Amino acid sequence: MDEFKFNTTGTDARYLANANMFFAVLYNLEIFKTAWPEEKLGSQSCLQQATEWFKQMFEGGLTGNRLHIAARKTARQDLDLRINKILHYLAVMADEKDVSVLLNSGVVTRKTHKRARRSAKPAVAS
Repeated sequence: MDEFKFNTTGTDARYLANANMFFAVLYNLEIFKTAWPEEKLGSQSCLQQATEWFKQMFEGGLTGNRLHIAARKTARQDLDLRINKILHYLAVMADEKDVSVLLNSGVVTRKTHKRARRSAKPAVAS
C-alpha cells in the first residue's frame, strides 16, 4: 500500500498556499465527486471552512494579535490532521488516475520506506 505525505515544510504562508493547492486538486478528483465519505472526512464546505479558519488566524497573527497566533497553531494542527486523514483514505481507495493527478500537484509525495540496516557490514580485508 502506498502512503502519501503532504508538504508541510516552510512558513505558514507557504503551508496555506500548499493547502489551497491540495484542496483545489482534491475537489476535482473523481473519487471526491463519486465516492466521498462526507461523514468521516468532511464535505467540501467543511474543508473550505477549516482552510478559511486557518487563513483568518494567519492574517490576524500578522498584526501581532497573540490570540490569533495561538489559534493559528491550533488551526494548522486541525487542518494537518484533516489532510493526513484524507491522504490515508486516498492511499487505500483512490485509483491510479486520481493518484497521478494528486502526485502531479506538487504538494503531495509518496512516502519512501527505507529499511533499517539490521546487520553489520562486513569489513573489507586489505
